[in-house]
Amino acid sequence: MRKHATIASLIGASLILTTTAFADPYNPADRAIGGGLLGAGTGAVIGAIAGGGHGAGIGAAVGGGVGAVMGAATTPPRPYHRYYHHHVVRSY
Repeated sequence: MRKHATIASLIGASLILTTTAFADPYNPADRAIGGGLLGAGTGAVIGAIAGGGHGAGIGAAVGGGVGAVMGAATTPPRPYHRYYHHHVVRSY
């Protein structure tokens, strides 16, 4: 039984990290989703260690909420590149 729980935990952690890795760092919605997932996973682990089964659920809820708010609040501005609208026309 412990082996199944370990495999499920590893699969869940890899899915969370994969989702957060593909998030756009300059989009507040993507950062909120990524931060919420990362916070929920971390909160569940800490809650399970501290309080058992019920602590994992409470930790996931609190961690997910805090992670989503902090992810959206810390979104950096998109960098400005002056060459985005510069069109190069070459004649041969």
